Amino acid sequence: GLLLILEKTVLLKLLKKLPSAVGHLYTVLIFLLGWALFYFVDVGQLGAFFTRAFTLTATSSTGILWILGYLPLLLVSVVAATPLGAVCWRKIREKSWAGYAAIGVCAVLLMLCVASLASQSYNPFIYFRF
Repeated sequence: GLLLILEKTVLLKLLKKLPSAVGHLYTVLIFLLGWALFYFVDVGQLGAFFTRAFTLTATSSTGILWILGYLPLLLVSVVAATPLGAVCWRKIREKSWAGYAAIGVCAVLLMLCVASLASQSYNPFIYFRF
């Protein structure tokens, strides 16, 4: 509630003056940090998460390896969050091979999603933990 009040009174005026990319990054950051509130079962774990997320420590090399493991999924997500995919599709959709390319892209994305899910341990639905 406090964040909404702060947004409406102060941040909204500032965000309207900045480029839209800053607003998108702000939204993603607040969204991810908000989900962290529901994920962790106690405040100590939440504080440790925020500390690890916003500081560089000696154990950050394992974090870099973790990020590299998700790099293909991260790259696809970044491209999917931009209009680049739609622009590329408009340029090639009239080609005879466009349907095959679309099926290939969907198959690769499906494999990335399945690989991401298979590499994780069991994680119950997030609201059951709240």
